[in-house]
Amino acid sequence: MLDNPGALDPGSAIPQLASTSYSESHLHQAHLAKQRLKGIWVPVVTPYKNGTLDVSALRRLTQQLLNAGVHGLVACSTTGEFGCLSLTEKTTIIEILLEMADEQVPILVGLNGIETADVIQQARMLERYQISGFLIAPPPFVKPSQAGLIRHFTLIADSINKPIVLYNVPSRCGVSLELDTLKTLASHPQIIGLKESSGSLPDLIKAIAHTPLNVMCGDDALMLSAMQYGATGAISAAAHIHTDAFIRIYELMRAGDLAGAKQQFTNVEKLIELLFRETNPAPLKALLAHQGMIGHELRLPLTNVSDALAKDLISAFEQLA
Repeated sequence: MLDNPGALDPGSAIPQLASTSYSESHLHQAHLAKQRLKGIWVPVVTPYKNGTLDVSALRRLTQQLLNAGVHGLVACSTTGEFGCLSLTEKTTIIEILLEMADEQVPILVGLNGIETADVIQQARMLERYQISGFLIAPPPFVKPSQAGLIRHFTLIADSINKPIVLYNVPSRCGVSLELDTLKTLASHPQIIGLKESSGSLPDLIKAIAHTPLNVMCGDDALMLSAMQYGATGAISAAAHIHTDAFIRIYELMRAGDLAGAKQQFTNVEKLIELLFRETNPAPLKALLAHQGMIGHELRLPLTNVSDALAKDLISAFEQLA
């Protein structure tokens, strides 16, 4: 853990802006985090049992992902239902993932919030952990301007001691991080990467070509194409299932074996489509429950998948097995 005397209490007022001069240790930390932002990362689902966090299932699932060789983990992400988690649950999840990873792989923590000060407050309370950084999307619902987004992310980056990976997911936030905004934010030494989940391959390609950010594909259906154009990897919900297949795709692409990677991707393409036919993470949780990894529970307003989709998911999974 980091000693962070500047961390805020939950009821504190708007945070004061930190110094914008960065020590060599901060710059080195950001450099190392950027170097490790590659490969197949998994945004870990949050298992529940009778409505509460299922610690045993989380440990079991995390161990399986680590054994499969994932390159990184994301705690409290969209797939992890971060909007439904209490602060206590979030810290428990982070602590479990850090304990089990034991510094073998880096860990990002997802943050969400509408008000800039609130996101800073959350980050300051969590940055004491030995995490690689935070995955932060634009504020949902309020649809800020691009100028507002620049100020939002810049103030967050200036106010905390951990690197930031931007998360472009307009389908959930109602606003997109445009290319000029990404260019501006990329000049900040604390902003190291981008999870591109807009579903637009042209936008992903532009981000790769015109910014120094490490761009990770966040749309599993575009994973192969994204890596063809220079994405450093993927943050993949689908990689919970047949994790080794997704890691193999990445390894084949790194080795320059596009034909082999295409064949491997073809094998999982139908599964990817089914996993996002209904709202993530409901299909994923249904399949993990079928495997006996977790209980089949979500928190409202999310609900379990339709019977028809559950049947199709199990069929596709068994065909791959």
